[in-house]
Order: sequence, then C-alpha cells, then structure tokens
Amino acid sequence: MKFKLLALISFISSALFSQSGSIEGQIIFEDKAGLSATVILQELQKNTITDKENSFTFKNIEEGVYTLMVNSLGYTSLTQQIKVTANQTKRLTIRLSPENMQLEEVVIIDRQTGLNSKTPYNFTAVRMDRIDSKSSPAGVMGVLREVPGVYGAEFGHGIVKPFIRGLGFSRVATIYQGNKLENQQWGADHGLGVNDLGVESIDVIKGPASVLYGSGALGGVILLKEDEFYKDSKTLSGNVGSTFNSVSNGFRSYASVGKSFNNNLFFGTDLAYENHADYKSGDGDIIGNSRFNMSTARFHIGIDKEKFDNKLSVTYNKQNLGIIGDDELINSNATTRNDRDMQLPFQEVTDVLVSYNQRIDHGKIESVLHVSHHINDRKEIETDVDLVDLGLNQNNTFYNARINFDTGNVTHNLGLQGNFLQNENQENVLEILIPNANYAENGAYYMMNWDYKSYFVQAALRYDYRQVKADASNDQFIDAGFVLPGNPESRTLKSNFSGLTGSLGVTKTLSSTQKLKANFSSGFRSPDLAELYSFGQHPGTNRFEIGNANFEREQSFQVDFNYALVLDRFRLDWSVFGSRVDNYIFFSDTGDVRQDSGLQIWEYQQVGAELYGSELNLQYIALKNRQLKFNLGAAFVRGNNKDFDEPLTFIPPDNINFEAEYSFGQLQHTSLFSKLRGIATQDRPGFNEEETPGYSLVDIGVRRTFNLGEANKLEASVAFQNLFNETYVDHLSILRAFNIPSPGRNLMLNLRYNF
Repeated sequence: MKFKLLALISFISSALFSQSGSIEGQIIFEDKAGLSATVILQELQKNTITDKENSFTFKNIEEGVYTLMVNSLGYTSLTQQIKVTANQTKRLTIRLSPENMQLEEVVIIDRQTGLNSKTPYNFTAVRMDRIDSKSSPAGVMGVLREVPGVYGAEFGHGIVKPFIRGLGFSRVATIYQGNKLENQQWGADHGLGVNDLGVESIDVIKGPASVLYGSGALGGVILLKEDEFYKDSKTLSGNVGSTFNSVSNGFRSYASVGKSFNNNLFFGTDLAYENHADYKSGDGDIIGNSRFNMSTARFHIGIDKEKFDNKLSVTYNKQNLGIIGDDELINSNATTRNDRDMQLPFQEVTDVLVSYNQRIDHGKIESVLHVSHHINDRKEIETDVDLVDLGLNQNNTFYNARINFDTGNVTHNLGLQGNFLQNENQENVLEILIPNANYAENGAYYMMNWDYKSYFVQAALRYDYRQVKADASNDQFIDAGFVLPGNPESRTLKSNFSGLTGSLGVTKTLSSTQKLKANFSSGFRSPDLAELYSFGQHPGTNRFEIGNANFEREQSFQVDFNYALVLDRFRLDWSVFGSRVDNYIFFSDTGDVRQDSGLQIWEYQQVGAELYGSELNLQYIALKNRQLKFNLGAAFVRGNNKDFDEPLTFIPPDNINFEAEYSFGQLQHTSLFSKLRGIATQDRPGFNEEETPGYSLVDIGVRRTFNLGEANKLEASVAFQNLFNETYVDHLSILRAFNIPSPGRNLMLNLRYNF
C-alpha cells in the first residue's frame, strides 16, 4: 500500500510538472558597464536579480503569456511579452541601452490632445515617484521649481503657484485627472489645491499651448500623470508611506492600493493626511499662522483592453490654510511651537473632482473623450471662526473630445474642448470681492503632424468663444455696497471674448545624437473674474481690489528654439525664446488709500509686454559604471512693460540648480545626493517693486532601497534642505512686501513600503 501511494504521488507530481516551463535569459549591457539587473514577471509578482554572468532563471512557470520587465539603474527599462510552453525552456537575450545614449523614443505626452514627444513644443518630464521627492510641504512645486524655466510664487509654506518663463498665476494651465483646473478666479493668493498623491510624473510644457488647452495656457501647461500601477497588477499591490518635515513639525501619511482582474476590470484608491505647525525661518523665528493641514482621498475604477479603455475617478481634497498677516514681523501670531489649531485668519477649501476618461481604437481612427465636473468650496475666515468673511462656491464642467486618423505619413487630430463655470457668493458672508458670475467657453482645434524622413512638422489652428455674465442685482450685493465696473443700472454685465490661435513648428533630427526644434505659437487668455469685476477688500490682506470690465483678452506670440545633444554619458538641452504679449494684465498698488477704510487701493491694469530668455540643462555621468552623476540647470528671463518702458512685475530672478548623485553597493541601491540652488539678485524691479537680494540654498541627503523578496521593497531617505539655515525672502514671494522670510533648515524623513 505504501508503495502504491508513493507511486500515485509521484505520478500526480509528474503530471503537474509537465504543465510548466522555464525561462532563462542573458542580459547584455551595451556599454559593458552594468553590474546587475532586476527581472520581474509581472503577472506572478516574481522577481530575481541577475548573477555575476548577468543571467537569470525562472522555473516551474505555468503555461501562458507573461509580461517580463527588466530594470537596471542608469539604463532604459525594457518590457516584453513572453510565451511559456509546457516542458520547454524559453531562452532570451536582452540588450539594455544606457538612458543617455539615445534621443528619447516617441511617447505620448498627453492622450487627450494627441501631443507626443516629437512635438516642437519645449517640454520637460519630471518623475514624482522618487522617495526623496515625496510629500514636499510646497506641494508639486517643491520639485518642479528645479526645472529650468519653472519658478514658484510663494504665499506661505503650503501655497506655491507655478510660473513658466516669467508668466504665472492664471497664465499656466494645470491638468489634473484630465481636468483643466479653473479654481483660480479670485486672485493670486491661492494654491492649486492638488498634491502628488497618486501622481507618477509631471510633464511641463513651456510656452504658449493655448491651441491645445484653451484659455490659461498662455505661459505653459503643467500636466500631472496618474500612477496607474493597478492596471498591471493581478494581485493586490500598492504602497504605504510617511514623511516628516522638521521645519514645521509636519507629517504626512499616505497609502495607495489596487489591482486588475482577469476580465480587464481594475480599481485603485489613494489616501493621505498632512498636518503642519508654523514654520521656522533661518533666524529661528516662528512665522505665525503659517500652519496648514490637508486630507485627500481618491478612487479609480475602469476597464483596460487593447482597443478600449476607460477610467472613472473621484477625488476629494480638503485644506485648512493659515493666512500669514502683513504685520507678522511686528505683531506675530505665533503661539507654541507645535500648535496646530487653526487661528484667524485662515482659508478653508474643499474640492471634489469627478472625471471620466475613455479611449476607443476603431482601427484607422482613434477617439478620446474626457468629461469632468469640479466643485470648489472656498471660505476665508478672518473675523470669527463662526463667521465667513469671503465665501465662494464654484462649479465647473470641462470636456474634451478628440479623434485622430493617419493618412500615410500625416496624422490628423480634430478636437472640441470647453467648460461651463458658475461662481456664486455664499450667503451670510461679511465681504464680497467679486459678483456672482458664470461663463461658457467652447473651442475647436485641428492639429496636423507630418513625419517625413528626418523632419517632424506640426501645425495647429484653434478658435474659441467665451461669454461671461456678471450679476450683482440681488439684495446681498446692494446691502454690501458692491459696485460693478461702470455701475450699470441693471447691475449686470456681459463680456465676450473670441479669437484664433495657432502654432507651426518643426523638429529636425540632425543625427542619432542631435535634434533641433523650432516653433512659432500664439496663445491667449481671457481675463478671469477677479480681473474683470473685483471691487472690495480681499480678506486676510490690507488691499482694496478693483477690476476692469473693459479688458481685452491677452494674446501672445512666441518664437522658441531648442537644441538637444545626447552622447554616451553627456546630455545638453539648450533653449532660447522670445514672446510678445498684447493686453497683458498685471496687478499693482496704485499708491492711493481709501478714505473710509484706510485700505491700500490695488488695481488691475492692461499694457503691452515682451519677454525673452534662455534655459540650459546639462547632464554628465562621470564614471563608466554610472555611479556618479551630475546635473546642471540654469535659466534667465526678462520682462518689459512696453507702455511704460519699465520692467514687468513678478519676473523671476536668474537662477541655477546643480545636483550631484553618487550610488554605491552591488546593486547601487544606496545613493548620496547634494543640491545647490542659486538665486541671483533681482535688480530689475517692476512698478512699485524693490530690488531683492539673491541667496543660495544647499541640500544634502541619502536614500536607500531594501529588497524584501518577491515584489516587496522598502524605500527610505533622509535629507537636510537649506542645510546652512539661510534666511531669505524670494522676489516672487507674495509676502515680499512685508519682508517675511521663507522656511529655514528642514530635516525631511521619508519612508515608503511597496508591496
């Protein structure tokens, strides 16, 4: 009986084994400098590390088709489909190329508009998944302002607004979850309301992109891309992490989880909570009421097939943001070091964003559809925690529909895009800054791509029409003494904005290592509601703001040249640009004071402007084993007010960013890094601005990855930001007029577990 039982077990084992196969592979590093590679079978969540001969093996793999991913530090990742057959060994030879050895492959930058990496537009891709880049108190701008040509305007620790090539505020379009954010209709003192939760990378498009993104893309576009890890995971996977920032005793905890199913259905969810006390300056002073907190929850569900995919996403984000007082250095609001309770004045902002994205491959035609609705509830509380000084509700529906088809070497893209926005003052508020208003904007565009030999030509044309309606006729506005510009008898106003934009550019591949881009493009921006209709005190400030309903839409014309050189261990990107902006709107202190309240009068004005500048980025790998890397980025921009022959306000100073990174260990999973950010004196102040001295900031840090078997790993980083505790006031700080310094030294600790 024992013999028969053993024979039966042996037979069953043999039968089971007969249904499996093996994979054997050899990795070849083209520059012969690679030390090892990580090889992953995604569907089985199995991974292995190559041996001394750069070989790897997977045994007892069931029959089927699998996705094999090969990664090695400093080399271009490779993904391919592998078919495993029973009782056979699949033998592979895989070649890995250094990341800097070739010009980038053609990839889609934005599926909604059909923009790809061959485009003559100047763009920079920034990865947000590095552990030391996570959870900056400055949000995504904490990383993006290291990109040449990108700068940030600060209003405290948690509010940093993007500037691209000297143009900022509502001149930079932000695409988040496929939706174009429009929650900046009431002035400059407000953040984007987004963070890096669930974001894998960000593409920064520099220069006018209105032909594809409509109003607001006059200066450029910040395109946040989702981390869709759950689409490739057949088992429940994700990450959980935490961050600490000593400068504000701030912490952030976050988690993401998701998976896909055999029926091509997937889901993912992200959660985060962040809380900061008041930050410390370089002098050790606590900057009162700079505290803030944020809660974020996201959920995604959809289908991912070869010819059809869609995704429904919902994001909820709530922020409480302290407003730093103008007299903070004289009469500080600072309390105890770790006090996190909100104090007056502060902003309470709630965002709910629902979006639907869909792609269908019809064979020769591809269609893409996006529809989203964004609810923004904003309260500014100054007088009492139970009273709302300024309260605004905004509802915005945005859509984008595009089809594309090929005719030989020519690709055609036809698109419709628009949004319907309604902005209303909340009831029982103490202050009114802008009236109830709404607008409907619709645009149509055509883009043609011609790929011919070593040339890539792109041309696009767009027409837009926006109708804006303002209404201050109800008793709420009459009792508050609110007056529309021109004081119309009906207490209502209508404004229309329309026009054409276009672009024409060419990318010339000079050789396997050189590429030249030239682009001419126009952009536009319709005035926002604050610029058109403001009339009142902005809570939390000493300003009385006045708009102008007679403004024309801003129109720009820019010429941009870019040269890229990529060698084995060296890369150079150099850009020069020049632009003219007609009807440029700026905000300035008139020097007058209202007799009834003593508030300073600030007005929006419109002039002709010109901007020009250059950006340079250098990357160099110093050692053949790719252990030592250097990166240098520099930028300058000049802006002139043509009507008054003087510099424009809010122009970034010349700046340079240098980074060195040394990786060591057999797998180079440990890295030391150092950063230097140098800001020059801004000695070209605009109207009512003063010269701002320059400063230098030094960061140092270390990061380490620990492999815990299978697909699990632990990532950790320790970094000192502003190592020498520099006390400085940036030229683009909204608080510069009151000499309130930016944060001092910060110890940033990051820990993340991936499973």
